Amino acid sequence: MKKLALVAISALVITSTSAMAMGVSLEQGKNFTNLNAEMGKDSGGLFLDGNWVKNTDDGVQVGSVGTGYNLDLGPVMLSAGMKAAYIGPKKGDNGVAFPIGGGVRIALPADFAIYGEGYSAPRGLNNSVKNYVEADGGVSWSPVAPLTVKAGYRHASVDGKNGRPSHTLIDGPFIGAGMNF
Repeated sequence: MKKLALVAISALVITSTSAMAMGVSLEQGKNFTNLNAEMGKDSGGLFLDGNWVKNTDDGVQVGSVGTGYNLDLGPVMLSAGMKAAYIGPKKGDNGVAFPIGGGVRIALPADFAIYGEGYSAPRGLNNSVKNYVEADGGVSWSPVAPLTVKAGYRHASVDGKNGRPSHTLIDGPFIGAGMNF
């Protein structure tokens, strides 16, 4: 039975990764910059992604790598995933978190889409704060095949512990662009 399960999982991984597109994007908000690299995020099956966000006002930064699974349901794509994130908020609660979460992407006519995702790492999934939360949502448009432009809102915050304050790391609207290969 274990061999059958291993063969089934291997087949799922091979079929999921055979058509993975790779992409890179840059987002700029008033007070932050986000760099993102991903593989398989726009298709059904397994995906990998990584990003680095820096608050340009106070130097706060968050870097993460993650994996998950996309379920493609025609114009709707649902995703579930987990990340390993480094949190560098400059308030004495630097550390790592392992947020879990998911998202949804809905394809619209004329190559537009709306999307949103959220991740959270409560006390047992991080080492320096009570809770870490991040969310991202917006509208994307792909005017030509490799190019995607986006406008949206990004938020990341922590609930402090051991006398450290709760505070927002990243918050605000952004515009961005990316290429998928």
